[in-house]
Amino acid sequence: MRFKLSGHRLFGHPASLVIASFALADLVGTLLLLLPWMHRQPISLLDAFFTSTSAVCVTGLTVVNTAEAFTRLGQTVILALIQLGGLGVMTFSILIALGFKKGLGLQSRLVIQESFLPYGPADLRDLLRTIFLYTFFVEGLVSAFLFVCFLMRFPLGEAVFHAVFHSVSAFCNAGFSTFREGLVLYQHSFFVPSLIMLTVFLGNTGFPVAYELSNRLRRRQRRFSLHFKLTLFTHLFLLGLGTVVLLASEWRAAFSHFPVWLKFLSALFHSVSARTAGFNTVDMARFSEHGLYFITLLMFVGACPGSTGGGIKTTTAAVIWAAALSRLRGYLHTVAFKRTIPELQVGKAMTLLVTAVTAVVLMHFLLTYAVPSFPFYQAQGEFLATLFEVVSALGTVGLSTGITSSLHPLGKLLIIVAMFLGRVGLLSMLSVLSRVQRPKPYFYAQEEVMVG
Repeated sequence: MRFKLSGHRLFGHPASLVIASFALADLVGTLLLLLPWMHRQPISLLDAFFTSTSAVCVTGLTVVNTAEAFTRLGQTVILALIQLGGLGVMTFSILIALGFKKGLGLQSRLVIQESFLPYGPADLRDLLRTIFLYTFFVEGLVSAFLFVCFLMRFPLGEAVFHAVFHSVSAFCNAGFSTFREGLVLYQHSFFVPSLIMLTVFLGNTGFPVAYELSNRLRRRQRRFSLHFKLTLFTHLFLLGLGTVVLLASEWRAAFSHFPVWLKFLSALFHSVSARTAGFNTVDMARFSEHGLYFITLLMFVGACPGSTGGGIKTTTAAVIWAAALSRLRGYLHTVAFKRTIPELQVGKAMTLLVTAVTAVVLMHFLLTYAVPSFPFYQAQGEFLATLFEVVSALGTVGLSTGITSSLHPLGKLLIIVAMFLGRVGLLSMLSVLSRVQRPKPYFYAQEEVMVG
């Protein structure tokens, strides 16, 4: 009886609804991209599936050039998948239900709360309103500024489409571009990279932070929560650290041909982008081994929880560090900003870290069998290139050293699985599987072991 599988328990779990909604959107996107008027050149089922998964999982890894392979209608489908994937398919479904004046059921409330709230119940209608107003305000405003920049290079209609596409792609941390060369086209520009960088930052900071800031401005909240403080502190710390490290490692490498001001801007841009956005203004093959290694670490950490980005999340890394520092300082519990973090959340953070590391190691090991000889390896080595690709997929980043399109079909399927797991969340998948068995309220006798 202990191992009896319950369909209701398995498929009624909020995380299972999120997983199913992403899978359905992925399937529909694949079928749409296969339609003859969606692409300019023949595209295989696997490549359509890869592109759809990358879009709905807001990753940005591509096996075909988005600008060359897809028609404007096909690119519009990709844009819709990015927007759906960025905010969450279930979020849109619940919004539609509210539009028809339907009440929110318990499952819908749990989905929204687990996705966007770090604390107790709130006015979910107000939360959804804040999420969509924040999203479309930022995307609309940035689209207007990008339109002005793109109008200098493209006709009116193309400038509008490019502006909207890049604004949505940046806010949702997708990394897709409708330019053949991507943002490398604007590597010597100040305004376009700056606008994209700002939009990425606003997208991966997280809706809980925006919602809490909105409540504080409207005087509905007297103080900022621990989640707000820990999120912003870690977010800004990693941003600054990434900028300094990349500036030092790439000063005479990837950024060597730039003037000083552009070196600083490029370092800042790639520090922001490496945390799940996937845009790059410099070919990643030009980066030094040290730079790529550090970007891999940034991709692994990723964005903030409740955002459009992936990775293990900034607060996960912060909680683990806080736990270690608290023990070193003599505290029996995990302390941060004069608050005690519940041990249940510390355990959750540790579980996520171990699961993520295991997934990276396993997928990296398998991917090394699915990559043919590639020129990049002569300079940087197969180990780092494949590790970079796996972490980029699991972190839903989209940066690549250029090996994606040359992957064996099994390698592409492996990256598809990695992107999907990275978007729905490793803990979400584990939480669904853990519901198969009943919780065990008992525990065994304690016994110590040697550690370290």
